[in-house]
Amino acid sequence: MEPLHISGLKDKSALVVGGGFGMGRATARLLAANGARVCVLDADPERVEATRRELSATGIAADICAPGAARDAVRRAATEMDGLDILVNVVGKGRRISGAELTAQAQREVLEINYLHHVEFCAAFGEHRLEVEKPGAITMVSSLAGLRPFPGEAAYGAAKAALNSLTASLAVEWGPHQIRVNAVAPGVVRTDRNRWEGSQGESLGRSIPLGRVGDQEDIAAAIVFLSSDAASFITGQTLLVDGGASSFLQFWRP
Repeated sequence: MEPLHISGLKDKSALVVGGGFGMGRATARLLAANGARVCVLDADPERVEATRRELSATGIAADICAPGAARDAVRRAATEMDGLDILVNVVGKGRRISGAELTAQAQREVLEINYLHHVEFCAAFGEHRLEVEKPGAITMVSSLAGLRPFPGEAAYGAAKAALNSLTASLAVEWGPHQIRVNAVAPGVVRTDRNRWEGSQGESLGRSIPLGRVGDQEDIAAAIVFLSSDAASFITGQTLLVDGGASSFLQFWRP
């Protein structure tokens, strides 16, 4: 399938956090296909190298939750690409915890991988763009769980709700500096971790108004659009990309 054509990306430079596989790799591919220079950040050096070679991109292997990792990565990406216009952060991980088993420590762990590193990357990118006095765009990956309640996902949903709030708050603060901040909230999507195959995937697809489970490319397209100049008047938004699931009262429950 031919890649989507999205305007306003040619010669822009983008750092994709979590760009070594899955949704992040699909996003890095689409950015590169539309003329952006890409730096891929991933914890796995082999994934970084494979993606770097495929896309003729810049690569950084790092633990994004390590102290100082965000500022180091933003600084390095900006140096190697002679500037940094776009930050995309797709890193997050679901964790089902029943309400009776939820603890403060478990919530901290979920916040670490789904929210806190986003804070540091946003701050580092914002500092960079304010310093050079140029526009910029941040797009993060949230979740339908941050907007709608799901059994067993109180901790995960709270972390993603915090990310949605961060998105809106930074958009208001940085809007006068032409730094846009948005998030994409996927519904049920096939990923490298969860392929939704067989009868379960078919049943779930039938419960979604558009009749199918989403693909990683669906989310990548939304991310790249919001990161591009085609979305130059959009900021502070959490865009649901869920096939209409959130509008359907009989949405599937696990």
